[in-house]
Order: sequence, then C-alpha cells, then structure tokens
Amino acid sequence: MESSRGQRTTILKLAVFLAFAGAVAYLLLFTPLGTRFLTPEGRRELVGRIDLLVRSAGPLGPELFILIYTLGVLWLPATPFNAAGAFIFGKVTGTICNILGATLGATLSFILGRYFLRDFAKRMLTGRLGELDRKAEQHGFSVVFYLRIVWFPFIFLNYGAGATRIRFGDYFWGTFFGSMPAIVIASYFFGSLKEIIASYEGPGDLFQFDVLFPVGLLLFSFLLPAIVRRIRGEPLPEEGPAAGPE
Repeated sequence: MESSRGQRTTILKLAVFLAFAGAVAYLLLFTPLGTRFLTPEGRRELVGRIDLLVRSAGPLGPELFILIYTLGVLWLPATPFNAAGAFIFGKVTGTICNILGATLGATLSFILGRYFLRDFAKRMLTGRLGELDRKAEQHGFSVVFYLRIVWFPFIFLNYGAGATRIRFGDYFWGTFFGSMPAIVIASYFFGSLKEIIASYEGPGDLFQFDVLFPVGLLLFSFLLPAIVRRIRGEPLPEEGPAAGPE
C-alpha cells in the first residue's frame, strides 16, 4: 500500500514537471512571446524592458535585477540576462549581479529538479546507470564544475543535476566557481560593447583591449578543466592507447 502510494506520488511529481516543461516549450515555440525571445530583436526588447523595470526601482534596482535573473533562468537561457546586467550596471557591478543571479537561479532549479525528478530517476537509474549515478555523487563538484566550464546548457544541467545523487554543496560550489569564468567573460564583453557603441568611430575600435581581452578569456576558459585537473592531481584523460612497436 505504501509502495503504491509512493509510486503515485512519483508519477504525479513527474507529470507536474513535464506539464511545466511543455508549457515553456509551447510559449517559446508557438506564441508571439516566444517568437520575440528567439529573435535578436526580441532579445534586445527583453533587455530594454528589464532595463526600464530595474531603473524604476531606484536604489533597489540591483536586488530586483537579481530576482528577475533568478526566476528568469528557471525557464529561459541565461545569456540575455547576462547582457542586461552588463548593459544596465556596467562591467563590474553587472558581473557581480549576474554571478549572484545565475547561482541563485541554478540553485532554485536544482531544488525543483531534486523534488520533482529525483524519485523517478532513482527508479530508472539501475545497473550501469546506477553506477554512474553513484560516481556523480562521489565526484559531484568536479562533474558540475567541468560541465559549467565547457558551457554545457545551463537549464538542462540545473534540473538534470537535481535528478541525480549529486550533493547540494558540491552542486552549489561547482556551479559558483564553474559558471564564474563564462559570466565574467560575457559581462565584460557586453559591458565593453556598450561603451564601444557609444564612442564608435571605425573598425579599428573593435581591436581595443576591451574587446580582445574577453575573447582571450573565452579561449582560456576552454583550457581550465585541464588546468584544474593538474592542480588537483587528477590524471588527464588519455587520447587513446599508445601504439606498440611493430
């Protein structure tokens, strides 16, 4: 009886989550709201509306923006919010707001994923998949950190990690440190772009330090997983077996 009730609860939680995901997909793909968001013009409009809303809040603008970012990334990609933070607050304050909003949004998504998806995943992750789930628990920080560093899709990782055995602390700190390089790069780039647009005189302006620096950071970010593995003393993955003498 107890097992049957638990199974019904698991199915109900999964159904609620799938209904939420389906509603988001419908809004993005089949409504004017989603059409606007999926186009460059629509994303610029979104950034403009966030700007107006945040500025109307006066001194509470940063706190309101962090709240908007936190709730927005429950169902939308993070890039427009990173752009909005940099355009509204500049490179430094924008970066801080973006990091806080991304971390809080990812944390809330993880909690929702743990509540709605974990029971179902526990029933499905058996055998070899169950072993992978246990390894994810043992190496949770590294798994989350590396996936954040290589720009794994933000929303999928947020909810997916909640469905696994990854501990909350490992997820939180892996997200905080792993997302930081990408957010700093994006915020610095968008903040610099705003300044360049305001004073643009010719193509030579695109070769300023403020443009080249975030590009260099972007390239460097792809080397970070290997650097971190070396610092932690973990073996680097081999490209393949060494060829023996013929």
